[in-house]
Amino acid sequence: MMFSSVGNFRALVPFFLVLLPCLAQNSIDAQHEATGFPPCDILIAAGLGDRLVLATSDAYEPRVASWWSANARFRPWCFFLPTTTYEVSVAIAALDKTGSGAGDWHIAVRSGGHGFPGSNNIAKGVTIDLGNMNGSWYDAERQVASVQPGGRWKDVYANLLDIAQVTVTGGRDGGVGVGGFLLGGGVSYHTGTNGFACNTVTNYEVVLANGTIVQANGNKNSDLWKALKGGGLNFGIVTRFDLEAQPAVDLAYGQNVLIPGSSDEVIDTVVEFTDRSQGQPHDHLITMYASTPGNKGVSVIAIRVNTQGDLNETAFDRLNKIPTVSSTWAKMSLADAANASQAAGGTRNTQSTLTFLNSPKVLRYSAVLLEQLMVSLSEKIGAENFAAQMVLQPFPKLYSDVSQSKGGNMLGVERIESNAILWVGGVAVFSDDAALAIAQAESGAMTEKLKAFIAKEGATTDFIYMNYADPSQDFLGSYGSENLLFMKQVANHYDPKGWWQYRVGARSASIRVTPH
Repeated sequence: MMFSSVGNFRALVPFFLVLLPCLAQNSIDAQHEATGFPPCDILIAAGLGDRLVLATSDAYEPRVASWWSANARFRPWCFFLPTTTYEVSVAIAALDKTGSGAGDWHIAVRSGGHGFPGSNNIAKGVTIDLGNMNGSWYDAERQVASVQPGGRWKDVYANLLDIAQVTVTGGRDGGVGVGGFLLGGGVSYHTGTNGFACNTVTNYEVVLANGTIVQANGNKNSDLWKALKGGGLNFGIVTRFDLEAQPAVDLAYGQNVLIPGSSDEVIDTVVEFTDRSQGQPHDHLITMYASTPGNKGVSVIAIRVNTQGDLNETAFDRLNKIPTVSSTWAKMSLADAANASQAAGGTRNTQSTLTFLNSPKVLRYSAVLLEQLMVSLSEKIGAENFAAQMVLQPFPKLYSDVSQSKGGNMLGVERIESNAILWVGGVAVFSDDAALAIAQAESGAMTEKLKAFIAKEGATTDFIYMNYADPSQDFLGSYGSENLLFMKQVANHYDPKGWWQYRVGARSASIRVTPH
């Protein structure tokens, strides 16, 4: 039977699903032998065998290796790589009916593969890898760019620049995937003018737990539209994001590698820059403290950006007075800047994040803690086996003000009543899992010490940024009780069985609903 439209397919979904368990047992596609794994076999029975990659395939190990972090490179029973929304719909409808009595297994969904281990890949079950859904296109009449979830931002920027001389509000690291970034909120170079990246989403195309395809926007399924603005993978798989587009303007972009011993002046510069952000929305500063394997010292690197391409911008004057080892400052496209800012992968990684009120005392203490972490890890796992890092980003009230003016989101950052700092600290391990376990313990203890000091200084905020969080951190709970309740209500409405919370992935526990 041929389906002439998605609408016709939806009408036949109930009949189709009744047959699927029988099909999986008795009618495996003649071209694809049964695997013995229920979720993989049900996908074969649904006619999707050509989209599966099994461990026996030559494509399997390269797919595993495509995850950014080595400790996220799990080996699922099979990868499912759809190419269309229709295929995602068929797959989810099938998997929805394959649970009871089928053993202990789960589903992971992967966009770009930069998330924390367990958030986008799984060992026991099937990983839905959206990497082949990576297109982007532009509607000039509506001034909207449509982007699929499996794209990488460097490719999205380059394509939109090439086809229409436009850009969108997206990730700064070119290797980061579209889907996870947008569903986690999204801090970008343009947050000072456009709000969080999720605030620029005009429409989501979503596959729900029963396989139904819906559009979520300000006029239709508006509660789902709002919940997806920071709500993560808790309501469905987004197969297309429609984003506000704007003319592509070259950035003024540069990196300063600062001389050793300049930390105090760097911190004072970050504090001042953060407090002046309201008047300089086009300017962006990222400051990184980083060690290298075998090097006992810390390098401080400042990335500075002006989104209007103004090479004469004065916002960075204080920073530029700090002596440097090297410095760059030139115009370049957002695509080129994204390429220049890609973090190297392939290591075992651990990280966590905090957001605290703008305080030089807290920032100075965070730098002390990083040095203590380096000393401790050098003793325990060897200086040559790790690199430690912390990143400081201004998180001014401007960001929430702009986002609220565009309808708000789930993040709850409007509760932060003054300027703040978004901090992330972590360790990349170059050796083995035993060393990673030590790094996780030491890094976690560092975060707790910083958290206690923040509280002592009266600089605490609740916000935990999902895209930087450790899996132990309650990022959804940090959005506030009102937003948490709203997300639970939306999940209950669109997924009354709680399928996304109980069957899928790791970003869901805080809004679990009671199945009915």
